[in-house]
Amino acid sequence: MSKQRIGFAGLGLMGGRMARNVLDKGFPLTVWNRTPERSRPWAEAGAKVAASPRALAEATDIVVACVADPAAVERLLFAKDGIVAAARPGFRYVECSTISPDLARRTAEALRASRADALEAPMTGSKIGAEKGTLLFMTGGRRETHDELLPILMAMGSKAIYCGETGQAATMKLIGNTVISFMLEGLCEGLVVGRKAGLSLETMLEVIMASGFASPYYAFKGDAMTKRDFEQHFSIDLLVKDQTLMLAEATKRLAPMPALAAIREVHQSARAQGFGQEDIAAVIKVLERAAGI
Repeated sequence: MSKQRIGFAGLGLMGGRMARNVLDKGFPLTVWNRTPERSRPWAEAGAKVAASPRALAEATDIVVACVADPAAVERLLFAKDGIVAAARPGFRYVECSTISPDLARRTAEALRASRADALEAPMTGSKIGAEKGTLLFMTGGRRETHDELLPILMAMGSKAIYCGETGQAATMKLIGNTVISFMLEGLCEGLVVGRKAGLSLETMLEVIMASGFASPYYAFKGDAMTKRDFEQHFSIDLLVKDQTLMLAEATKRLAPMPALAAIREVHQSARAQGFGQEDIAAVIKVLERAAGI
């Protein structure tokens, strides 16, 4: 696997750090980014730069993608100069973006038509995990493809859990971000009421973290709220995208999600107030404003 030529598409907040780990682990790396200037640091570090997604696929054996949304994935794969146009027997594509299960299945079908294959591998761990190489991957596709590509996943993460056939990993990732949505909303609403009742954030977080419902997530986001540090780890814009994908999947499955629909509106309010590119912890500002804080 170390001799396999790796391509990486998408050098943003997560992808850039993931690509750096691939390069640092000794894999021959070629990169492509929608904004070409962003590729310069990787070129200076020894990576090659492709002019298009198709050129990226033609120059490599495995392409890993981490882009912002389904529209970006569609462009990456299905444009005239996209990856599918260069698919061939033995080629592998790893989709780390958070997309719909339907798009994951369509991707796999398009690549398998050329006797290539795709593995969906959305991940969790924020930019800190991407930088440290400790991401958790959820994979979907053929089990043998998961096993084949495990070395490249472990260059970027510390664990990869096989979830099942194509589409299952995308569903699992959306479930995870739904849980995050509920945890964050519950924490923010509780902290806002507590502040109005005279409790300090520090006291509330101390009690929460000493309780049976403690979570590292509450410590991480609670600390950001206390410090008013809303530097982006996972943006409000992207969480709303994922909430919307989950609600669409729930609609397809005839599964009601009334609470997630309400939580999405809170995050939509944050976007309307100009907080979309701030970290999801910044959603507390919407609730504070509504409460007169």
